[in-house]
Amino acid sequence: MNARSLALITELALAETRGRVTDRGDYLVVETPDDPGYYYGNLLVLPAAPQLGEVAFWSRRFADELGQRPGVRHATFWWDGTSGDVGARDELLAAGFALEQPQVMAATRLAAQEAPLPVRVLSPDEVLATAELAWIVGDRHDEAYRQFLLRRAAWHRELVARGSAHFHGAFDGDALVSSLGLVELGDLARYQDVQTHPSYRGRGLAGALLVAAADATRAGKVVILAEPESLASRVYERIGFRTVERTASACRSPDLA
Repeated sequence: MNARSLALITELALAETRGRVTDRGDYLVVETPDDPGYYYGNLLVLPAAPQLGEVAFWSRRFADELGQRPGVRHATFWWDGTSGDVGARDELLAAGFALEQPQVMAATRLAAQEAPLPVRVLSPDEVLATAELAWIVGDRHDEAYRQFLLRRAAWHRELVARGSAHFHGAFDGDALVSSLGLVELGDLARYQDVQTHPSYRGRGLAGALLVAAADATRAGKVVILAEPESLASRVYERIGFRTVERTASACRSPDLA
């Protein structure tokens, strides 16, 4: 199966830096062995949005491919397409899935942004500090989520150490108050984990970091996902990003199962 969606092309390339992607012909299996509870790291990629009567079929296929593995208690589907079509919406919702329909934004050049605080590239070890910032800005505060963030930061550290990614941070003194990463995927590069401490929002830090990272990349195009019509998407648009497609996925987490 060959993906058309820019979101999926970059997502699959990211997945392969940490786990594996198996092509079954009419669908893909994405696995992240070191983090089976990572909902969007262990999923099926479908050729199109599931239609009426297909949700149960794909749910069984997920169970066969991934559901028997220790630690996998969720079910996630991400399907190819560029319009954000969700197909059998009511059937997905009735089966306990939550839907995501982010807009996919891309740019080849970003407008310069003045940084109100010092901004610099993070060393591999400094990338680990992004987990603490993610913990502060996140909406979950349980131990399982903390461990997920630590594993994610360790993966990002490894990408930086390999030279496959670079992370930038904004500092107030010695404190990391905003950060993001950009992973190099050939002629494309995909942003990761744009985050700012709540006390420092609205100062232009995210915009400055986005531009700094884009200026440092060798890729010809940078890609980022955003919630539709969100404050973040408006920030991205102001510095030069444009919406190029919509993508859609569905996840049934253990508390919804």
